Amino acid sequence: MADSPHRATVLEPAPSSVSADVSPRRRSTRFRPRVLLVESDKDVRATLALGLVGAGFEVLAAPAIEDVLGELGEGRPLPHLVIAPAESCGDGMDGFTFCERLRADARTEHLPVYLLSHHEEPHHRARAEAVRADDYLLRPVPPQVLVSLARLKAGRSAFAPAYEAHTVRMPLAQVLHALLCGTRSGRVELRDNEGWLSFHQGHVVDASFEGERGLTAIRRMLLFGSGAYAVSFAEVLAEGKLVVNLKIYASLLLPAAERFAALCALGIPLSARLVVDFKRLAGLLKSLPDDVGQVIRLFDGQRTVHTALLECGLPEVTTLEAVTCLYAQGVLVPANLIAEREPVPQSIPPFFEPVISSAELEDEEEPFAEAFETTGTSRAA
Repeated sequence: MADSPHRATVLEPAPSSVSADVSPRRRSTRFRPRVLLVESDKDVRATLALGLVGAGFEVLAAPAIEDVLGELGEGRPLPHLVIAPAESCGDGMDGFTFCERLRADARTEHLPVYLLSHHEEPHHRARAEAVRADDYLLRPVPPQVLVSLARLKAGRSAFAPAYEAHTVRMPLAQVLHALLCGTRSGRVELRDNEGWLSFHQGHVVDASFEGERGLTAIRRMLLFGSGAYAVSFAEVLAEGKLVVNLKIYASLLLPAAERFAALCALGIPLSARLVVDFKRLAGLLKSLPDDVGQVIRLFDGQRTVHTALLECGLPEVTTLEAVTCLYAQGVLVPANLIAEREPVPQSIPPFFEPVISSAELEDEEEPFAEAFETTGTSRAA
């Protein structure tokens, strides 16, 4: 590629922001994945660049494609991701031509490329596929969407069969939001849980999670799915009846997932076993909503919070909000706390231990055995 005047600006993240957001396999204060960002609008360019920088990326930003061609020449460090406008800026090069040139050069053919468009033209998707762009997104594109896409693909080949990620680094709700903003089709598959979902041109078309299917599956996958997962891109068959588009997802499912994550961050583990402090409940009973009873009755010291959320008739997020409030009020407490506060008296024998002497047991061994065989009950019963 021919050199051009250097009008690109390099923005670097603060050292403390790098290790938390880039791939765990590349956590080094010296490694800063570089994103090449071309955007003609100064304000939009600044907003997107600051979002990426805040996530730990180094950004090479410029107003036109011609301004960055020199940065891709021989002897210069290549970026790890390219974001460019689909339309040309005035008489300059458009993103489709730019992507085609990148793919034709052996040094840059592997670079992931995202094209952004102000409005969708009928032929744009076909052109994006023809030049092998990684995706084609309509503006306005939220900064968090570009951050998710950058975390997914920066530094990896544009033609990898699957892209590995982790919910600690990138929650499922965020990556799915980013995927639905694009036009690609593919599948998200959990590695540590039993679950997957298929997406197709801005829709979730099918989902399965821990025995559930459809809308319940996608909702619970977003709330409870955790650990490693893989995103693969390929045409999918819309076999399921579920159709969740970007608008519904962004207005309903995404806020619910973010609220659920915020509640979990308050510190009540989903694996915790809680029990009711009835003395505390009696003092607060009149101030509690009527329907909170269906939440309270689930906490018997045996169920986990996770199980209670699944069994309650209320939505999972609503139930977790109630659990969090009840826990803060002292109505729900860890099961071991009640056990320590009210120990079992020593005069009461432990369960399943005989309460008769050995002599009595020898005298009545045969009648006892006979009764157990015929009725299935013990003498104590």
